Amino acid sequence: MPDKPPSLDQFEHFDFRELPIGVYMTSLNGQFIVCNKTIRRMLELPLEGSLNVNINDYYADASHRKMAIEQALKLAEQGRSVERDILHLKVGDRDIYVEDYCQIIFNAEGHTMGFVGCMVDITSDLESRRRERELRERVEELRFDIGRILHANNTTLVMMNETLKSTARVLEPNPFGSLSVPLSEELERILDENARHLANSITRFIQAGDDDRRNKALSEGMWKELTVKVNLLEHYKENIAVEELRAPTLGDVAYEIIQISHAVASGFLPRESIRDLQQSAFQLERITALYDALKTRDAVFQMEYTLQSLRDYVTADVRTTAKKAKFTVKYLIDQAVRRLTGFSQSSRVNIDVRDVPTVEVHVNEREIVRALGNLLHNAIKYSWRRDKIKPSWVSIRTSIKGHKIHIEFENWGVGISQEEIEQELVFQLGYRGQLSTERGRLGTGIGLTDARRVAQSHGGDVVVESKPTKPVPEHDPEYFNQPFLTKVTLYLPLEEKFRREL
Repeated sequence: MPDKPPSLDQFEHFDFRELPIGVYMTSLNGQFIVCNKTIRRMLELPLEGSLNVNINDYYADASHRKMAIEQALKLAEQGRSVERDILHLKVGDRDIYVEDYCQIIFNAEGHTMGFVGCMVDITSDLESRRRERELRERVEELRFDIGRILHANNTTLVMMNETLKSTARVLEPNPFGSLSVPLSEELERILDENARHLANSITRFIQAGDDDRRNKALSEGMWKELTVKVNLLEHYKENIAVEELRAPTLGDVAYEIIQISHAVASGFLPRESIRDLQQSAFQLERITALYDALKTRDAVFQMEYTLQSLRDYVTADVRTTAKKAKFTVKYLIDQAVRRLTGFSQSSRVNIDVRDVPTVEVHVNEREIVRALGNLLHNAIKYSWRRDKIKPSWVSIRTSIKGHKIHIEFENWGVGISQEEIEQELVFQLGYRGQLSTERGRLGTGIGLTDARRVAQSHGGDVVVESKPTKPVPEHDPEYFNQPFLTKVTLYLPLEEKFRREL
């Protein structure tokens, strides 16, 4: 059976002095008539016994007491009490702030006798709110500064991109056929050809002239150095184990040979052999420099979009928010693809867009294009080639399910573990996947976070799937060394007109 409600006589011996909030009664001039232990602790007064204390002695600014009485009288005339008035009090050297709730006491003749009320110490809460406000203001300033810095850096990267493109053109003829980073097999073939050609030129140079003339043309140490270079050039893949270091190392070798050729004393060796040596070395150095420019340009493309996306994310709440409007899904996808065309071409990744229906969504254009761009950027960045002939690819497909348009970005390459998907680690701000740094790929860990935030703010969401392409057990060491099919889908509600047509 339920307990009976308590009767009033059960509270006969209730002592207000033990209440956890401060309760008081003062005369009109502020003299305490009575107060409980909470007030005594608040004002550092004895917990027992009578008091000869005036509330006026605790006001940080005495003029505030007069203002408080005037306000209480004015409210009393309206039949109201003082609520949530903040009093600044001084207790010794300590500042405290209290919320005051009080009411004027009148005698039978209607004359004011004093005040009865309660106080709540909000000093720590007020301090926390003050610090939070200051922190928020500092963060806003910082975000604005970061936005300006990122904008300046982004502008610099655009300039670098154009400079690197001009540099690549100056270094033509281009054996790679385009300004894209060459495929590893293509690079290896061209390096093989030019390294072998330079090794042959050095051999011919060493054999030119008799011993006496050669010794007069160059020092013994330089001749030995050239002999060592021949061995390095002929077996550079065995001598340089790290594939990424082969092109820059060969470039350094070519440069050193050019310096040796400049040191040849005139008149002792045939000019044709010197010219042949220099031209072969210049050719190898030019090709490695061209490759370095193309690789750097590709990294700049990555960094340019990453910084731009980061800037947009950081300043999202600082900028004036654009109003939502109606846009076709095709237009939004085209805008995202256009922003990343340079990066995809530089990375030799084909973007295949298909099956885009002529439907509209009601969205913030800037935010949705950024969200789609984030997903496309990731798909390009983490793509592998399927064979030596076909380039890497990213497919963009759309479908309508219910009243929502699903935009799918699928690629073949770096995988995402089921644990990262199921625990939604991939959506945590700043999180980069276990395999995301494979092959030195750049990133900030905000792309998926930002895309999901934007999608959810428009009534949609982002979901991730990643499945291995071969039946390798997950505990097998080779499980993540195989390519995965990864699909990231952003979906949005359709515009009302198209919902009705479904």
